[in-house]
Amino acid sequence: MATNEPFFELNTYIKYLRSASLFRGIPEDKYQNVLNCLQARVEYYPARTSLVNAGDKDFRAGVLLEGGLEEFIYDENGNPVVISHLKSGSVFGAELACGSSLASQFYLDASVDSRVLLLDFQILLNPSTLTCPYRMQVTANLLQELANQITFFNTKVRILSQKKLRDKIKVYLQTQEISEDGTIRLPFSRSKLAEFLYVDRSALSRELCRMRDEGVLTFSGSKITMLDYYFLAG
Repeated sequence: MATNEPFFELNTYIKYLRSASLFRGIPEDKYQNVLNCLQARVEYYPARTSLVNAGDKDFRAGVLLEGGLEEFIYDENGNPVVISHLKSGSVFGAELACGSSLASQFYLDASVDSRVLLLDFQILLNPSTLTCPYRMQVTANLLQELANQITFFNTKVRILSQKKLRDKIKVYLQTQEISEDGTIRLPFSRSKLAEFLYVDRSALSRELCRMRDEGVLTFSGSKITMLDYYFLAG
């Protein structure tokens, strides 16, 4: 169950706001103005508690400050299908909060103990906020975030549309940041990766072992090192 923290201590969370795309281009000394305008409040969610359920309409969007959130749906057999894992600084629920009477099609749970900054984005659509000097910047940042989410969902559809498991892995790895030495650090565990790819965990492990034996990559825990750079380029 969520715990409300009515007094928002800006200094406690400012480091998280600096990394949040929603506050890009806004001077730090004006953060409080934006928070006041959007009626910000902080809530704490213990691990495995729900923020949003499918069918919900009346909820606030916001920014994840600390912890992690998991967005998912259920398939026809009641198995969870992970849509995305959100980390600190991520915006959630904006596409629904900015809409009119839209019901959520997904579930959103705290995967670990989390604190979120809840905001009322519908205020941005209110003519009374036209006088706010940072309204346009926040709105532009929000639109950019929505565009990024559309790109992400398109990639997710592309992953799920692949018939071969290796192709699913390939498309996913193409979306990840790769260091100069070919290292990719996965943002979650092997079991969570299997859920994200919507595949059996054992099948995923077997395929990764085949790719290792074929000299495509090596892996250890959440770290994958690419050996065959042409694999991701093809």
